[in-house]
Amino acid sequence: MKRIFFMLVLAGLAGTGTVMAQPQTGRQLFTYERYQSAETAMQKAVSDVPTDADAWYWLIRSQLALNKAADAAGTLNRIPADLQNTPLMQVARGAVALYQGDSTTATTLFETAIGTKRKKDPLIQLAVAEVMIQAPHGNPLAAIALLEQAADRDKHNAAIYTAMGDAYRKLYNGSGAVRAYEQAIAEDKNNVQAYYKIGKIYQTQNNVEVFSEYFNKAIAIDSSFGPVYYPLYYYYYYRDVNKAREYLNQYIAHTDPDINNQYMLTDLYYVSQQYPAAIAEANKLIAQEGESVKPRIYKLLAYSYDGLKDYTHAETYLKKYFEKENDSNYVSKDFDLMARIAVGNNQQQEAAAWYEKAYELEKDSTQKIEYVKKITAFYKGQKDYTHQAEWMGKLYDLHANLTNVDLFNWGVAWYNAAQYEKADSVFGIYASKYPDQSFGYYWRARSNAAIDTAMETGIAIPHYENLIAVASKDTANVNNKKWLIQAYGYIAAYKVNKEKEYDEALECYDKILELDPANNDAVRYKELLGKMIDSDSKEDKKPH
Repeated sequence: MKRIFFMLVLAGLAGTGTVMAQPQTGRQLFTYERYQSAETAMQKAVSDVPTDADAWYWLIRSQLALNKAADAAGTLNRIPADLQNTPLMQVARGAVALYQGDSTTATTLFETAIGTKRKKDPLIQLAVAEVMIQAPHGNPLAAIALLEQAADRDKHNAAIYTAMGDAYRKLYNGSGAVRAYEQAIAEDKNNVQAYYKIGKIYQTQNNVEVFSEYFNKAIAIDSSFGPVYYPLYYYYYYRDVNKAREYLNQYIAHTDPDINNQYMLTDLYYVSQQYPAAIAEANKLIAQEGESVKPRIYKLLAYSYDGLKDYTHAETYLKKYFEKENDSNYVSKDFDLMARIAVGNNQQQEAAAWYEKAYELEKDSTQKIEYVKKITAFYKGQKDYTHQAEWMGKLYDLHANLTNVDLFNWGVAWYNAAQYEKADSVFGIYASKYPDQSFGYYWRARSNAAIDTAMETGIAIPHYENLIAVASKDTANVNNKKWLIQAYGYIAAYKVNKEKEYDEALECYDKILELDPANNDAVRYKELLGKMIDSDSKEDKKPH
């Protein structure tokens, strides 16, 4: 009868879209992580042969693995009365209790199943240990103790050592797990599970050479072992999308149908820039899932259309994503994409607003700096100097590596916005950081001159004097020469109008003429000043 049953199981699985030889028993299906297939096959098995305790057991274990604790509890009530108190069914009942969080009842049932006789059944001990390891509220330490006892009685059972490796893994004891899995392989050189699980341990250590070796050994033993393809897919997802797609296709072909597989395939089409295929798969998911489709599919559609430069559809789907998704799940790149869509649609004002949202949400300082640069470029293009300067200030707050050009542009933006005190502060930073350059002193002088328009306080004078000290070192420089002339001219005007120091003012005009003998303004002001001095001298000589 069992031979006929197994043939029926195989026939039933032939319609799942896979072409490899299928595992035949409930335990094999469970080991291959094909829990849905195991549940389906075991439901048929207990219907055909209600006295098959093994089928009942693996039906319940599969339901628990599928997070169907209520279904598993219901299955317990269907087990024939003459099987209810068998050790294996006691383990099943204990498993359900443990998954439901009742560890006290589970412990009692496990102890009853194992018994107190000297000749305990190592297979029952193995069954209890496996449940203890895999249940959310299990006890891997107790499982190891049970497995060590089982191994004393059944020294060559590879499944015992495989379970022991699982327990050590759950305790984050990688070396202990590897030793146990290696023992399992020593007892069964075709133990595909052990090779796969050793590979997973080395993958956590990013030991590519070793984990690849173990995964490939598992595939060589049984290419229908689906779980091994997933970690390979995940590893290559960020490195080689074509290889990743090959492994994902193998994973899908050798595992139970799952909507998450379609999501992964859709993602992979996108990252490999196969945008039409990604769009087609995403639309299939929407048609299949309806309102329950994951919101990120709408975002993936938006990114795919953006890849095709179809900004109209990209905007439509991204807005739908914002509508469907919880705002706590938004990331900065969502708003970055919306900004790029706005740029593509020549909506510059909207683009800046979206970039600002991206900036606010971004955690990485390097990426925040990139957003600031995009925003400041926009405001500079719009001649909105106040906003340009405010956003450039964020670069300074982010400790960005501001160059002299960055500082210059920041200061000039404040100057153009008529925020002269802020411009003076920025150019003060410039002068401190680049003391041998004249730019900082020149713009500090201009900023302070703009503040003191009536030349009442003379706050620009020290900065013009600093400018003269630096610029005089290289009068061949066009900017230096021009700025020296401005500096001497400003100081001369202040000396005349505020301090009445005409001789010092004349010296300034002489300096200008040394730099530019044909400077008509200096010639004219010097002549006027000379007349003023003569007039004052004559006035002083008159008798009083």
